Amino acid sequence: MFEKLIWFFFQSDVRKYLKEEIRDRRFVNYSNAKTILLIFESDLSEQNLLIRNIIQQLVSDGKKVKSWGFVNKKVTSSAILQDYRILHQGNLNFLKKPNNLILDELSHIKSDLLIDLTTTEIIPLQYITLYANAACKTGLKKTNMNFYDFMVDLKQENLDIENNNEAVDANTVYNQIIFYLKSIQTKD
Repeated sequence: MFEKLIWFFFQSDVRKYLKEEIRDRRFVNYSNAKTILLIFESDLSEQNLLIRNIIQQLVSDGKKVKSWGFVNKKVTSSAILQDYRILHQGNLNFLKKPNNLILDELSHIKSDLLIDLTTTEIIPLQYITLYANAACKTGLKKTNMNFYDFMVDLKQENLDIENNNEAVDANTVYNQIIFYLKSIQTKD
């Protein structure tokens, strides 16, 4: 019951924000993206080796990367770094919305591209994606919420054949998004 209430308030916040939103939206392909905000679900150990490898790959391509994750624990053991941050339940209000300090910090981060690597609906990270100051927001199509500028729709049945029945994970989402961002050429 409480989860339905949280979801109701989240949807209300999304509709209100998108109605009032004043954001300079534009498509940003991979070669034109200089700064990237990476959104991910942290593993419980907070090691996030896959995410760290993705960050390394982006940095080696000359991108400046900030990454924000979420772990469903009361506190996090990870240090808060300038370019790498893991949110936890203590950073949220009772409706799973990040507190004002987090949203204020997020508002000061400007990026060309936001890449959401989550494969499920994680309300705190959806708020981060919604409020992020990014020219182009991209991620996996999960709901009918429209806060992405570019979505990848990965049907599970198609991926089962291609990936030998492996579940969709952050690496699959990342590879698909990067493939399309590199393939699409724009004339700016």
